[in-house]
Amino acid sequence: MTEITQVSLENEMDIVVAHKRMISVAQFFFLTLSTQATIATAIAEISRVVIDKTDSGWLSIGIEKANDKFSLIGRINFPPDIDIRPSEDGLKYAQLLVPEYSFDKSSEAATICVSIGIPRSLKITPAKVAEAAEFFRIIQPTTPYEKLKVRNLLLNQKAVEKDEELKNSRLLDEKKNEFISVASHELKTPLTSIMAFTKLALRASSTESSADVHHYLEKIDHQVYKLHVLILQLLDIAKIESGRLDYHMQELDWNTYMTGMMPILEHMVPSHRLSWLPCPEEIMVSIDILRIEQVLTNLISNAAKYSDPDTNIDINCSSDAGSLTICVRDQGIGISKHNITRIFDKYFREEAVTDKYSGFGMGLYISSGIVQEHKGTIWAEKNDEAGSSFYFTLPVCKL
Repeated sequence: MTEITQVSLENEMDIVVAHKRMISVAQFFFLTLSTQATIATAIAEISRVVIDKTDSGWLSIGIEKANDKFSLIGRINFPPDIDIRPSEDGLKYAQLLVPEYSFDKSSEAATICVSIGIPRSLKITPAKVAEAAEFFRIIQPTTPYEKLKVRNLLLNQKAVEKDEELKNSRLLDEKKNEFISVASHELKTPLTSIMAFTKLALRASSTESSADVHHYLEKIDHQVYKLHVLILQLLDIAKIESGRLDYHMQELDWNTYMTGMMPILEHMVPSHRLSWLPCPEEIMVSIDILRIEQVLTNLISNAAKYSDPDTNIDINCSSDAGSLTICVRDQGIGISKHNITRIFDKYFREEAVTDKYSGFGMGLYISSGIVQEHKGTIWAEKNDEAGSSFYFTLPVCKL
């Protein structure tokens, strides 16, 4: 059915509104006076029954086409838990008035529908139906009650919009406060270590061996690197959201690229067994090598963080006619099903891991942005036995 207009059924005055609205629609399509009166009366009787039981009814008036014939439809919906039965006197009378009548009720919806066929001689077309829908969309209410009803509807819509804005504002404030709390903690940890080891190194420089000083400086260097990565991630997020993250694309063979990347990735996760299965043939892709390195290091470091030492992290690839798919599979704690699509959201972290594992929740968000800029897709799946698999695709260059 193509809906033309609708009326909410809240009180007895709406019976009059429903009757007039059906008359107006029937007049628009030049139906006879008797036809107008018949279907409008049926609608008024059904509306009366519904309004007696609930203020949550709704009338939809429209046109339906079946077997090259158009019909005028009046459909009244009401909550299924309302005790309205086909044996109601008003419904029985309406059923006698119109040639087509149905009463359908289930646990999810309840509908009473009446319809009258429109003679072919009136030459109804889809364009005419669209014209009617537009006419009744912009038509002004004719009675004070209808004007008040429209005004109240608009006020209710504005109230709902304001509530939604307030809810979103509160959510943003919560996210901001949560981020500030996590950021303060994550940035404070390496800074505290740097300060402590710097003091130890200064003290040791005059009294202890150079080996001890070297050890302290290594610790400082490691924490400085962590701080550097966190700051770069924050900058990358700002660039992604402003569209200013630069890319320098070049065509290369994926196997050749991964041959150079493996020593870097292995050095990054020395506590895990990292393996790579090359693609069976040469596959040319156009990538920014530093940005795709970012994606791989994010996925590999995540896999190592959430899995036990000395477990496997596997990198596999496959291809079809148009794209290369890379998979990073681990044997870690896995991802809950209801969060599997949220893990790429900015700053999102599962509640179950926030206390045990550090992090901002930025790496996967940044990786998602990079892959999308490469015209690829990224997603995650929970493994059947243990751990997770992260996939991303890259378009294959046409030879």
